[in-house]
Amino acid sequence: MIDYFYTRLKKLDDFSPGDETNDIFSSLCKYAMQTQGEPELGEKVYAINKFCSIGEYEMEKYYAKKIILSDNSELELLNFIYYQNYLDLTNLEYLNISFFGDIKNILFIGGGPLPLTSIILAKKYKIKSKIIDIDPEAVDISKKLIISLGLQDYIDISLSDAIYYEDKDNYDLCYIASLVFLSDDCERILSNIVKINFKFILTRTSDGYRQLLYKKIDLELLKNFFDMKLIVHPKNNIINSFILSTKK
Repeated sequence: MIDYFYTRLKKLDDFSPGDETNDIFSSLCKYAMQTQGEPELGEKVYAINKFCSIGEYEMEKYYAKKIILSDNSELELLNFIYYQNYLDLTNLEYLNISFFGDIKNILFIGGGPLPLTSIILAKKYKIKSKIIDIDPEAVDISKKLIISLGLQDYIDISLSDAIYYEDKDNYDLCYIASLVFLSDDCERILSNIVKINFKFILTRTSDGYRQLLYKKIDLELLKNFFDMKLIVHPKNNIINSFILSTKK
C-alpha cells in the first residue's frame, strides 16, 4: 500500500483540494488510522510525508480563503473537514497540559494559513496566542482569517524567522510546529527558541502507521534541549501524538 499511495501522490500536479486529491488523502488517512504495527521507514515514506505537508498547506489555504470570503465565517469554520479532529486533539492537549499548570498565553512557532489550534483555544478557553511564521503568504491569509472570525484581541500573528526571533514576554506554553523538525535548520531554531521565557513546550508527532501522514520527530534531538514530561499516543480518531516538555 505504501507503493500505491506513493505512486498516486507522485502523479499529482496540483495538491489543492479536488476530487482526486481528496480521494487520495482520505484513503491514506483511513489506511494510516486503521493499520496496526509500524511501517518500514524509507525514502517512499519520507516522500509521502512531504506530499502530505504540501497537501495540508494547500488545504489550509483553500479553507481559510473560503472562511474569509464567507458571509458566515463561524459556520464555514465548522464546515472545515478536519475541524472535529483538531477540536478533539486540542481539547486532549489542553486537558493534559492543565494537570501541570494554568495556561493563559501561548507562543506558536509556525501557524500556517489556518491556525486552528489557536482559534479553538481562543474560542473555547479564552487563551491568548502569539503566532510567528516564516511564510509571508501564510501570515497574510491567517491575519485576514483572524479578523473575519473577530479574534484579533486573542490572536496576534507576525512574520518572523524562528532562527532569529527574540521575545521578552513570558508564556505558559510554546507550541512548536512539527514542520520545524523537518527543517534543515531545526537545531538552530531550537537553540534560539530555548532562550524564550516559557514554562512548557508542546510538539506534535506521530506513532505507528500515522507516520505516513506526519513524520515522527527526532526524540533525541528534542532531548538535547528539553526534558520530556509526557507523551500521548491517541488510538481513536485523533491522528497526532503529542509531547509535553520543559526546559532542561
